[in-house]
Amino acid sequence: MSTSSITWKHKAFKELTLEELYHLFRLRLEVFVVEQNANYQDADLKDLSSFHVLGFDIENNLIAYARVIPGGVAY
Repeated sequence: MSTSSITWKHKAFKELTLEELYHLFRLRLEVFVVEQNANYQDADLKDLSSFHVLGFDIENNLIAYARVIPGGVAY
């Protein structure tokens, strides 16, 4: 899949819709907890101060996600 078929959104936490929030947590759980077997508290309150980059395919499925944590929030 080329990046031209991905629609990118960049949002602060308060700008996320409930549906976007549900899908990004679902994707993070799938990747980190299930695939990478990383058992840790994913809901760590850093999301509230972070920016969220979401990539959707042409059928509006979330297929890419990144959380951008500002300096000083985590370290």
